[in-house]
Amino acid sequence: MQSDVIQHITQMLASAAHHHRNGQLQEAARLYRKILDMDPHQADAMHLLGVVALQSGRFQESVDLITHAITENDAVPAFHNNLGNAFRALGERQQAAGAFNRALCLNPNSPDTLYNLAVILQELGRLDEAAASYQRVLLAKSDHAAAHTNLGIVRNFQGRYDDALTCFESALRSSADFVPAMVNRGNVLKALGRLDEAMQSYRRALALNPRHAAAHNNLGLALLEAGDTDAAVESYRDAISIEPGYREAHRNLGNALRERGRSAESVSSYRQALSLDSNDAEARLGLAMASIPVFVNSPDHCADAARAFEQALAELEAWDAQSPGRLGAAVGSTQPFYLAYRPCDIARPLKSYGNLVCRAAAAHWRTSSNRRAAPERIRMVVVCGHVRARHPVLDVLLRGILAHLQRERMEVFLYHTGSFVDDETRWARLHVDRFVQGPKSVAAWVDEVHRDRPDIIFYPEVGMDPITCALAAIRLAPLQAASWGHPTTTGMPSIDLYISGELLEPLQADEHYVENLVRLPGTGVCTRAPIDSAQAWEPVASQHGVVRFALPHQPIKFDPADDILLARIAKSIGCCEFWIASPAKLGWAAEKLQARLAGVFRAEGLDLESYLRLTPWLPREQFIGFLDAMDVYLDCPAFSGYTTAWQALHRGLPLVTLEGEFLRQRLAAGLMRQIGADDGIALSRDHYVRLAVHSAEESRNPERRARRRRIIQQAAAKADENTAAIAELQRVLMQRK
Repeated sequence: MQSDVIQHITQMLASAAHHHRNGQLQEAARLYRKILDMDPHQADAMHLLGVVALQSGRFQESVDLITHAITENDAVPAFHNNLGNAFRALGERQQAAGAFNRALCLNPNSPDTLYNLAVILQELGRLDEAAASYQRVLLAKSDHAAAHTNLGIVRNFQGRYDDALTCFESALRSSADFVPAMVNRGNVLKALGRLDEAMQSYRRALALNPRHAAAHNNLGLALLEAGDTDAAVESYRDAISIEPGYREAHRNLGNALRERGRSAESVSSYRQALSLDSNDAEARLGLAMASIPVFVNSPDHCADAARAFEQALAELEAWDAQSPGRLGAAVGSTQPFYLAYRPCDIARPLKSYGNLVCRAAAAHWRTSSNRRAAPERIRMVVVCGHVRARHPVLDVLLRGILAHLQRERMEVFLYHTGSFVDDETRWARLHVDRFVQGPKSVAAWVDEVHRDRPDIIFYPEVGMDPITCALAAIRLAPLQAASWGHPTTTGMPSIDLYISGELLEPLQADEHYVENLVRLPGTGVCTRAPIDSAQAWEPVASQHGVVRFALPHQPIKFDPADDILLARIAKSIGCCEFWIASPAKLGWAAEKLQARLAGVFRAEGLDLESYLRLTPWLPREQFIGFLDAMDVYLDCPAFSGYTTAWQALHRGLPLVTLEGEFLRQRLAAGLMRQIGADDGIALSRDHYVRLAVHSAEESRNPERRARRRRIIQQAAAKADENTAAIAELQRVLMQRK
């Protein structure tokens, strides 16, 4: 080729590159083609024309052009690097990885190529290789904010949260305004339970980029976990307004609306998510759970709950049959928690639910229990998401087990799936042979189980913690047991035993469970006396002679059929107050309960405002002071309380309960029988009213009131001596194993 032609091509190539750098892609492409007309083998023009095609979204054309350029000159690293970019744009990740590796053979320390390869390896799930590649990038360019951020994302996926947080903070030191690092930093802080810091990180990102949809969505997740449901709803809606096709935000909005009791809107959000991806298993599961009302307005509404859930499960099962292999990974993300608050037989729908999720989980995880040969000590893994101070699962169910199990023939490993750490968590750590702290992914917990090879897995509750539910649905040990932290059958064929108490279960209780029911002595638990000191609680001034009834239950526990009982008590006593708690998370339900009660009282010729008093959910010490100021504790007939009843009895507060058919309606009654205070257990609704009136009248006599409280307080200590339950639990587990 003549030198003047070569010179002309060189000048044209420089001009084309200038247009290219300035974003004038059409003019650059025209010049590249003109060069190729003059010299069809000009590799640089062919490569750069391929880059223009890549930038213009013509990915296959880009691959063809850059591949042709490489046939002309195989020794240019940039050619292979951009071919990798084109393959990645096409979704051909394996070919992209090959192209980046070839570029690195030619230039081993190129930060850009190392970064591109790391991204591909991350997308392929080859996380260890991706991390190594990001680390090589950072050796060559220590202030590469994107590499720090992506390495943090990998560490997050690996469950190495502290390392991930270090990576994101390194990214922000390199680039203080790097929004992806801020958002991902918030994600790790949320996983670690540091919700206030997580929200600060998201808000900082949004201050820099108010239209960052993921930051709005993730802020919503943190707000929902913190209990601010209304703010979470607004955050999800902000995300959707920016990115209408943001499927996860639609699904999360559905979750928040369901928690807010807005079922119809929740269903609409789930359906919107499914319109964007019909195979979104979490949205499918959420849609089924949205059929369960959080709060009911009438007895008919309550009666329809189980039927509606069964119908929703049938639809979910039909979808699962048409789309096999998708539901398993979503198990635990949403659970039928609120079904327990409907006072009817729910064993059948829970059995259908359990069969479905266990089948799906087994297909997804494809794992089984790994039996050890003749171990010296039986190994039991306890899985719990609530190993922290002042949580009923630890206080009532788990503490006695950790403190009193005999370890000569049994070792106990505790998997704390939550991120909380406090003095009670540290106490638990000291009372087990091995302690494993979350947060971890389900896959990481499954790996822990495989390494530890337990003979028994014990779940103090199934129904409240997503990780616990996901693990319980899988057969991971030869013997698996659950207890009444959530007082219903799990419905899961993967759970062999349901550990309860002989004083909590009626004779016919076996038919309420999918599992084999084990009745331990007493209430089946060994608790310790509450050690909290009372903090003075100052209510609004009451007129002389008023009787204060304590009803410190979640508003969703009150069944509409029982509202009339309060009106009848008020009519019989006259001067009285019903003190109901209004929790921060479900404050809206307290408002609905107040409106529902107002209608019932009005129908009886009573003004609810003369009787009803609301108190915010109180800290533990203030709650003890609250109990001291009350005259009578009224248990909730539809869903009995154990923890609050236990606290009330220890303060000597007379308790009235109506013992129902199911475990969740018999908790306080069992506790009262255990301490010999069964004179407060009603046999009928009329009897419940009479007992409440009798206790109220007794409280008006100062001497009788003081004597009654002293007797109850002394008897309550007996509930803390039930070590026989732990001995029997150990015998049963070792025998069944």
